[in-house]
Amino acid sequence: MILKGTSIRHINKIVDIYNYVSIKHIIPVGGDDADRVEGDIILKFANGTEKFIGLGSQELKNPRSGEVIYLDDKEVLCRRWNWRECDKTKMTEDTKNVLLVIEGLPPVTKEKIEEAAKELVSLIAKFCGGEASYYLLNKNNSEIEVI
Repeated sequence: MILKGTSIRHINKIVDIYNYVSIKHIIPVGGDDADRVEGDIILKFANGTEKFIGLGSQELKNPRSGEVIYLDDKEVLCRRWNWRECDKTKMTEDTKNVLLVIEGLPPVTKEKIEEAAKELVSLIAKFCGGEASYYLLNKNNSEIEVI
């Protein structure tokens, strides 16, 4: 999209900030309106029967079996890792609480992810106020509790 000269649409400050960090560091960044998430968020391989309604759509589609998905207790929040977002937890100007995800698969290093996360937290504090923190998850540290 960016390489083709297409501009990114403004949604709100948080989305603008995470898009900036994603483009600058060339890593996937995305997120959800935390107040619209139902239960826990889990990252897993789809079995193909999970419910998904894409951003800007009303059509129910199922992810392909084996596809990497993020889901809450009710439905898929994002498909194909952090690429195809759902409509339910989309951020708007009314969004107050967010959960953001930065993905780092090889060759992206842990240090690069930490650099991007620190910048993301700093920019959110500077331009949006409120509180922001980050957590690094991996196979040895696979879950966090966010209150």
